Amino acid sequence: MQPGPPMHQGPPPPPAPSPRAKRAMPLWKRLQLPYVLALFVLLPLAMGVPWWLERRTMLERGAMPPEAELVSGTTATLAGSDWEFRGAVFGETGGAPLPKGLELVDAVFKVTPSDERASELLLSCQFRAVDDQGRSWDPTVEFSGRPLPEDVGSVVSGCTNAGGDPIPAGEETGLVVSYLVPKDAAKKLSFEVGAKTSTDAEKPRPGVLLFEQQD
Repeated sequence: MQPGPPMHQGPPPPPAPSPRAKRAMPLWKRLQLPYVLALFVLLPLAMGVPWWLERRTMLERGAMPPEAELVSGTTATLAGSDWEFRGAVFGETGGAPLPKGLELVDAVFKVTPSDERASELLLSCQFRAVDDQGRSWDPTVEFSGRPLPEDVGSVVSGCTNAGGDPIPAGEETGLVVSYLVPKDAAKKLSFEVGAKTSTDAEKPRPGVLLFEQQD
């Protein structure tokens, strides 16, 4: 008997995967996490630098009000001048009647410029009263006709001596800054003193001190 034709054999089975091939690629590699993490770290930095540069530029130019520096105690230095908050006086109108519901508050300061540059920077001084509710008040001149000691300076156009001239270097000068505020705010007021800290007209770099009423 003659042998029949050879039986057809199918394709050989695929080779068994090696142990290394069985291991799936780690998820962090498949997701390219190092690249993603780099974006999370670097992108905010790249986005933030221009904002901070812009903020610093605006502060230097005085286009953005600076954050007030809280004074510990009653004395501090700003733009080369020594400031002392002597306290607040209430209701001293010189006999004139007060508007209903309001109180007159006089914030009393002593200021001494250290040199001619500090005297010049005092011409840019500004004042504001604030309370713990976020309210604020600018100075008033409504009671400016009251008699005051002769050596008290003026705060009408910056900080000057009584004659309206720059305060000489080394000379201590008293200043009285007056506010009309609601009676409920009078005893809770804090007082801001601001001035340019640079004579550069393009970058005046204003600064602000915040004095609190002492118990």
